[in-house]
Amino acid sequence: MLFRSLLVPLVAATATLAGRTLPGFAYASGENFAINGQKFYYFGTNAYWFSFLSDINDVSIAMDQAKAAGIKVIRTWGFREVNATYVPGGLPKYGDEGAGPSTIYFQKWTDGVPAINYGDNGLKRLDQIVTLAEKKGLKIIFALTNNWADYGGSDVYVANLGGKFHDDFYTNSAMKSAWKKYVKAVVTRFKHRPGVFAWELGNEPRCGADGTRNFPRSDHCTVTTITSWAREMSDYIRSLDPYHMIAAGTEGFFNGTSDDWAYNGADGVDSEGILRLPNIDFGTFHLYPDWWSKTPEWGTNFTIAHAKLQNKVRKPVISEEYGWLLDSDRQAWLGRSSNVTRNEAIGAWQAAAIKYKIAGDMYWQLGVDGLSFGNSTNDGFTIFMKSPEAKQLIFEHAKKMNRPAY
Repeated sequence: MLFRSLLVPLVAATATLAGRTLPGFAYASGENFAINGQKFYYFGTNAYWFSFLSDINDVSIAMDQAKAAGIKVIRTWGFREVNATYVPGGLPKYGDEGAGPSTIYFQKWTDGVPAINYGDNGLKRLDQIVTLAEKKGLKIIFALTNNWADYGGSDVYVANLGGKFHDDFYTNSAMKSAWKKYVKAVVTRFKHRPGVFAWELGNEPRCGADGTRNFPRSDHCTVTTITSWAREMSDYIRSLDPYHMIAAGTEGFFNGTSDDWAYNGADGVDSEGILRLPNIDFGTFHLYPDWWSKTPEWGTNFTIAHAKLQNKVRKPVISEEYGWLLDSDRQAWLGRSSNVTRNEAIGAWQAAAIKYKIAGDMYWQLGVDGLSFGNSTNDGFTIFMKSPEAKQLIFEHAKKMNRPAY
């Protein structure tokens, strides 16, 4: 048993070093990223909808606009779970996503049995995304499941394999085995493709979800639950792919003694514990003070806390999602107002990312025009290239983040 515990980290470390020999692949080097031996600081964005647009030419147009703005890395979804029979009112409640109806899906469940879709409206779409990214000099982060109901996510496994709680996904052996089969199909498909920046275990994994569209949380999910799952799954992906980086994809909550739920492990996330796992290459954090009833200043301090974590663990950390509502949307959706503008709030977070040398910075979310159907989706946080905020928050910030070295 002791021999095994010593051997696994050694094999993992060897695989990671082997990946660094492949030209064009990104890797972690201390607190920084690097490609071909050169430090790689980057500005990026999120475009989950790349995976679901019916016309791949629209993805190409969006990538061109992103690259012209100085964006280097784009994060999108590498999952879409559907049920052969969808029961209205059943859980999880997916199918009303912001990007609109789509015939593209990657796995379909029938009577509790999943079938991966390898066709043109399945994994071949991910092929197209990676190929476009490589042609245009961009890189892609694929999240491999979703904590939330959108596009199915982890609760589809819970629904089909007899679970009762949202967090069964992290502990139930049948669910983990089924997800590993899907992960293997995706990861091995792109094992040798430099257009993939990293694999992400999921979008915002935590113990609970929204309580309405998802299954409820159990009373026994803790930071140990999520960290143990992240260890098992990152080790598994590393066994499949020694070349690409791996991240957990959490929102970056901390596990300490605090009255603040984002700092006391309340949702099962321990950012330091996860970042210290041997096959987790970098950390992530997300930032939505509107949804979390926090202030913009809180967001700046959260950014600084992650810069300190990056320094402490000596692995890169990225500001992977962040957004601040326009006040008209805030009043309509949340019934409250703020005199802090989007430029002021996000500008402060971006300034902190620069000052404290956050390894990567990715706003939520990419907004472009000129697509076959007009503008890309707007969820209230979208920053369109032609919006007043874009000059400061996209074009000017990209130049600062993309400079060769701090």
